[in-house]
Amino acid sequence: MESERENGSEAAGLNRESLVYLIGTSLFYGLLIVVQKMGLNEGLDPLSFSFSRSFIIIGLSLLYFTAQEIDIKPIPGSILRELAIIASISAISILILFIGQKNTTAVNAGFLIRLTPLFVVPLCTLILGKRFSRDQLSFMFVMLLGAFLLTTEGILMMPQNGDLLIIGATFMIAFQNVFARKLMLGVSQDIVIFSRIFGSALLIVIFTPLFLGRHCLDAMYSGAFYVALSAILYFISVVCHYRAIRLVGAFLASTFFLLGSLFSALFANVLLGEGLSTIQWFGSASILIGGYILIRKGSSQ
Repeated sequence: MESERENGSEAAGLNRESLVYLIGTSLFYGLLIVVQKMGLNEGLDPLSFSFSRSFIIIGLSLLYFTAQEIDIKPIPGSILRELAIIASISAISILILFIGQKNTTAVNAGFLIRLTPLFVVPLCTLILGKRFSRDQLSFMFVMLLGAFLLTTEGILMMPQNGDLLIIGATFMIAFQNVFARKLMLGVSQDIVIFSRIFGSALLIVIFTPLFLGRHCLDAMYSGAFYVALSAILYFISVVCHYRAIRLVGAFLASTFFLLGSLFSALFANVLLGEGLSTIQWFGSASILIGGYILIRKGSSQ
């Protein structure tokens, strides 16, 4: 019965507000990927990049938490432990993702991070007891195929050392999304968002010096613009993503995350002069068609 109520609320939530958050997540995250690529192209160290960015994210999180005027009620210890789990897994996944990106090709990394929906499906069934229709899964695979063609032009490079790390980070991101949806059934979404963003950034600031020592802030000194813009885009994309998860559930939010590859391609074309091949245009069309049909089916329920 609980699963039925949840499924009904998610279908009803696919309205203009939820679409704004879904598209906002893809838009800002798509631009984030390009900005990070530009920063790394300038020679910024990935871990220093993440460490420096986290300082700004902590400040943005505190401003966000204050502006929301959240009514903090006593939170049970079990909920606090679950919030700490989300923050810890988020921090680990961010660091693993940066390390993985450094040890694989951009093509492999760009596609592997889009595998999130594949992990979300079994996790939603296991944690939330949610069932998916054949149509939902079919159009998810259509969008996933589009992301593959757009990101890789149909060709993946030979497996690299960092590929397994990126797949592990992708699984962690999927778990965060599903676990956050579960938590939002009993606690304010703003508390979950704050715990996820602030907690993970704080952990990164605490533990990254173990790897880099005094070089942690090198990226802040040599690439302040990229660090600051990356922090802002990351913060906004996560807020949009978690608000979308609250409205439509982890499955649709993660599936529409595939739109990020389309926005990344568009921004890369404008900012980096990277054109699209015929195969990539076909992939773009697949993402748009799959997303459009999912929207129509969700809105009609």
